Amino acid sequence: MKVFVLLFFSVIYSKSIDIQKNSPEFFLGRDIEPKKNEKPDTLIFKVDWVDSLSLILPCENVPVPKKTSRLPNAPRSYRNGTHRGVDFFANWGTPVKSVADGHVIRADHNYIEVQPGFRVNLLSATTKVGNTPSDIFNSILLGKSIFLDHGFDLIPGFRVISIYAHLSSINESVIPGSTIKAGQLIGKSGNTGTKESTLGTKKESHLHWEMILQKGQQEIYLGKDIPNPMLYQMLKKIFTEK
Repeated sequence: MKVFVLLFFSVIYSKSIDIQKNSPEFFLGRDIEPKKNEKPDTLIFKVDWVDSLSLILPCENVPVPKKTSRLPNAPRSYRNGTHRGVDFFANWGTPVKSVADGHVIRADHNYIEVQPGFRVNLLSATTKVGNTPSDIFNSILLGKSIFLDHGFDLIPGFRVISIYAHLSSINESVIPGSTIKAGQLIGKSGNTGTKESTLGTKKESHLHWEMILQKGQQEIYLGKDIPNPMLYQMLKKIFTEK
């Protein structure tokens, strides 16, 4: 009799546990941990994303460069990183235009160049880290910069940001929150953020321009891992004079 009673309550208990595990409260109330090896799919840049993209050249009469070293994906050994943008080699003080409509999210009107030794020390840190830390890249190496938000319409499915770096000056009207039209003058080229600038010269003046595509928890730069000359042909097709 005792065996029967124990068996009866054992069956009842196990069924109640099964009911609890299958109830909405059980699933909603528990912490579901992601699998340790589960990662979101890594974004891989595809040329067809930009088939319909049309941008204005940021510097008049300064075409997209053909040299691989001036295009995205070129190694930047001095900072243990990779070039994410296009270097338009325009003379110091060349007017810089917005490549498309957007809104200003950063404008470094009060940028102050760092001392040469300080820059050297930061670059030595990139060697120890093994890459270019975002704080060093964004706050020091880009120099006087403008960031524009182009929203989600420029490249369907992505939020798009464009960056204009190493500027010598920024137009007074360009402030965070202001609306910018395609082709509008926003500043002038320079070499801020570079070694030459810390030494007080105007050598190596150029516009560093890049475009960042954001989706979900990831972002990718325009042309990532696309080999040259395919990369050059893609960029040449995208940019027009205006």
